[in-house]
Amino acid sequence: MHFELMPTTVARKTRTPRRAPARAGKSKRAPASNSAPRLLDGRVQARLKGWLTCDGEFFVGPRYIRLLEAVDGAGTIRGACALTDMSYRTCINRIRQMERTLGAPILDISRGGSEHGSAKLTPLARRLILVYHEWHRAIIEASDIAARRLLRA
Repeated sequence: MHFELMPTTVARKTRTPRRAPARAGKSKRAPASNSAPRLLDGRVQARLKGWLTCDGEFFVGPRYIRLLEAVDGAGTIRGACALTDMSYRTCINRIRQMERTLGAPILDISRGGSEHGSAKLTPLARRLILVYHEWHRAIIEASDIAARRLLRA
């Protein structure tokens, strides 16, 4: 057997090349004006992601509502998983969490059989979806009003 000693290299910190300064005529920014720029010129918008809590703990948010709507559309939990790009385990855990918090079922589930099972929303789940959407619309509207008022200042 023959072993050959190979040379090793030492890692050295290399300098990263600095970017060249922008050329005067190639700037992407609009020319400066004498007045201060307005923030609300159509480009700045307020965005919200709202969720509800129950006794200080997370209860339901937009992804949970999308899951319930997907169950309603697909008719099965597995079909809802495919529509929402969530794993089956995640979907089941979210459904169980909502049911624990509410203290009532949100899905009417039939397992297996010749129809391969199904899942339907209970009236409570339908009401939850409606309330969430109404509440979310109201906070978006209030946020837009506040943003318009504050960004003009």
